[in-house]
Amino acid sequence: MTLERINASNLGGRPRPTERIIQFGEGNFLRAFMDWKIDRMNEEAGTDYGIVVVRPIDGGIPVSLNDSDGVYTVLSRGVGSDGAPVSDARAIAAVSREISAVQQWDEVLKLARNPDFVAVISNTTEAGIAYDAACRPEDTPPASFPAKVTRLLMERYETCGGADAPGFHFLPCELIDKNGDTLEKYVYQHAADWGLPEVFIAWLKAENAFYNTLVDRIVPGFPRDEVETLEAELGYHDPLMVTGELFHFLVIEKRDDQPELVLPMAEKDEGTIIVPDASGYKERKVAILNGAHTGLCPLALLSGTVSVKQAMDNPAANAFLKTMLEQEIMPHLSLPPEELKAFCEEVLRRFANPFILHRWYDISLNGLAKFHTRNLPRFKAHMAATGEPPRCMTLSLAAWLAFYTGAFEGHADLPPRDAENVVARMAEIGALKSSDGVDGMVRAFLADTTLWGESLASDGLVAATVEAFAFLTREPFTLDRLADY
Repeated sequence: MTLERINASNLGGRPRPTERIIQFGEGNFLRAFMDWKIDRMNEEAGTDYGIVVVRPIDGGIPVSLNDSDGVYTVLSRGVGSDGAPVSDARAIAAVSREISAVQQWDEVLKLARNPDFVAVISNTTEAGIAYDAACRPEDTPPASFPAKVTRLLMERYETCGGADAPGFHFLPCELIDKNGDTLEKYVYQHAADWGLPEVFIAWLKAENAFYNTLVDRIVPGFPRDEVETLEAELGYHDPLMVTGELFHFLVIEKRDDQPELVLPMAEKDEGTIIVPDASGYKERKVAILNGAHTGLCPLALLSGTVSVKQAMDNPAANAFLKTMLEQEIMPHLSLPPEELKAFCEEVLRRFANPFILHRWYDISLNGLAKFHTRNLPRFKAHMAATGEPPRCMTLSLAAWLAFYTGAFEGHADLPPRDAENVVARMAEIGALKSSDGVDGMVRAFLADTTLWGESLASDGLVAATVEAFAFLTREPFTLDRLADY
């Protein structure tokens, strides 16, 4: 029997909220985290916040939300406090439609002209909040996300009353330190470079707010291996179904000089908190949870291991990950050791969730930028404290080099998932192996300031990475071999 695609008729009469939120990013995480939270907020707190999704760049998920009235399913799965399995399917009513920034830029600007819109959320990956001096306000659209935001703010100011125009509350979810502050800084930089008037700058400061956030939920994405069974149970076809773990945690930093949030996200949600300083929560999560994912990911890919759960079931990989966390990451964090230990143990339990198929290849997206953001700060702290490269994270760094340069069996089926310029640069670095040897290739990799923001190519780290690369590539790599490293 052919199932009909999910649509508004599958909402059981639940109302569709008024469009009030602009969302940059259509990916799995935002749909299974922020959109899911906002959908629950509307129902439980009686609020009325609908979401328009803007695809910030071409590509991405090859299925449109428009073909299902914006409706899709979030499947939350895990083990409850009583040890029993939990699987909760929720059809999301909060998203109304999607538009393309590249193909429909005027439609995006039209959202800014509508004063009903009060908030902007985003997840444009770690590489998304970056400054591009080449962007101009007349571009359709400007290439970078901060430039798009600046142009959106110009449109709001110019069409909704100038100094009296209502502003936006920004909740960026990108996994970079001080994500709201960084986005704000780049918006002001564009405003200065574009020669925008002082009255606009004053309005920007007075009527708009950029909040730092921390987001935490493991979202494996589309359950491709179970979709037929799940769709039969649900009674509809849903190519945008997304799975997530039961755990969900959102920290919003609201400083004393910032207005109360227009979105009451913490009102009925124990998994959302508002604090004056999110630094400790962010450092803990990015370093331990995200750092563990990014640290083990290339080793799993080189070994042909498909999922996080499979890796956690491997004794050598499990021990390697614990060593990396306990010896190379946790000693360089600011929170109390007992709190870090408890969080680390919970993370390892979450990784072993038997109901979540989290694929390493999905995690590998923009892997080098993730290593830079998530692992490099602790990597450098360890070197500063001990004078030696951290052994486990150095092996991970060498594994990322092997992955991006295709130095492993099965590389044809697992090409790197990254920006074209990064993939091209890594191909150039990989080609140096034949002319300059492994040493020359590794030195070029570590010295590339476009990848790391600085040169990492000290003689000690080059030697350690060359040794690690040789260990990974002298024979087909398996996770079992981690016991010998």
